[in-house]
Amino acid sequence: MLDGIRTHHGGGGEPPSVSALVDMVAAVLADPGVETLAALHDLLAEQNSLDVADGLVDGLRGLDFSVADLRALARWLAEHGTRRNAVALGMVMLGVVGDASDRELLLLLGTFDDLTLYAVIALAKTQPDREQAIYSLARRVEGWGRIYAVERLRGTQDPDIKSWLLRSGFRNGILDQYLAHIAATTGDLYTALLSPAVDAELLDGASGILAALADLHGPTADIRHYVDALPCMARFGELIGAAPPNLTYISTARDLFDVLKRPPSEADWPEEQVTRVLDQYSALLARPDWRQHVRTALDHPATHEFRRALACAEAVGIDALSHALARMRQPRYDSYIWWWAVSHAPESERPHLVRLAREVLPLEEMAVGPEPGRLIGASDEESVLDFVLSYLGDCDAAEADLLPLIKTALSTTGTRLRGFGLRTLASRYGPDLPAAARAWVRDAAAVEPDEDLRAEFFELLEGAGRPDEK
Repeated sequence: MLDGIRTHHGGGGEPPSVSALVDMVAAVLADPGVETLAALHDLLAEQNSLDVADGLVDGLRGLDFSVADLRALARWLAEHGTRRNAVALGMVMLGVVGDASDRELLLLLGTFDDLTLYAVIALAKTQPDREQAIYSLARRVEGWGRIYAVERLRGTQDPDIKSWLLRSGFRNGILDQYLAHIAATTGDLYTALLSPAVDAELLDGASGILAALADLHGPTADIRHYVDALPCMARFGELIGAAPPNLTYISTARDLFDVLKRPPSEADWPEEQVTRVLDQYSALLARPDWRQHVRTALDHPATHEFRRALACAEAVGIDALSHALARMRQPRYDSYIWWWAVSHAPESERPHLVRLAREVLPLEEMAVGPEPGRLIGASDEESVLDFVLSYLGDCDAAEADLLPLIKTALSTTGTRLRGFGLRTLASRYGPDLPAAARAWVRDAAAVEPDEDLRAEFFELLEGAGRPDEK
């Protein structure tokens, strides 16, 4: 990829031919009339800009053109284009022939999340202070745009940028894991934490970075790929141990403790160092003041801290199921609390949770029918039912409680939940379906848009193949 336009969202295979685009650009440069400009705009607008951007750049380099004329055309497309792909490709062209005077235009357009990548590339190519220009844009965006911009700041030695990366620059609206490793390495997190005066903002940032790195199932490099992981965890533990109890720090300590309990083999950490840091975090999580801080938050379920306290409860030795149950009867269905409860409930409590779900969920309102193409349910209520059936479908619940949940699941929007409903019936009854359930399955099969799931419905009804009556 010549200019790195394709990143996380690059399409598969080879990009389409761009010869027609290059020819049209050449035609406009030769005769920049209203009609040819409009034709070029419309042709560019019909392209997938990610697919053609790098090829367009390569093609433009082969043209004999006036830089001033091509820059004027690129600016016209970027400033006056009325469709996204035309504007994006105008920005790509500016990356070839633009200059420092295009900075403000690129920064302005780059604040639109789906144009940030093009702005970042063009800024890097046209601005004498490329890092500062990209940094300025990175602070203005939050989603994929933040990710695209920060990725181009990897390896910077600018102290202001490094400080920002550690405190907030890694945070984004997608997943902090995308940028946590860049922040830890480029920002030199370990050295920053060795400072005799670590400010609260830096400690909060370190907590977020380490928590993101501790997710070993994330999309990018994680704590296994961070060479300062063990000393950084040890220093972070010292700092939060000296700070007042804080749910954010307790949550990160729990995540790091879990990693240290089962250290990834790829990290090749010395066993004695792992043991020492593990003991350090074990002592932190056993602190009475940390336990009391979590308990206090659990006793105030209306606060936004309740979820985090619930997540930390087991790590500090609190049985929080009763606190979760108290919240689960509220009209607002908090799917995280339900997930926590069904995944932590002992066997003796599992039938009770099935009954609670039957009592509190608006089952008739949820049976709105399948939505083609939707995998996950469209509401919090469907998420709750999804968790109940996936975790509790095989428990010893009463039929009077479980069957109404299954009936509703078969008529919900998400394919995943309809599948859970079907498989719960299949594992519980096999061919000996209750008559009512057989009717539900037949009705669901008749409207099921997913071919594979529809085949499962018919297999349950007949044992093999489709039934004669549909």
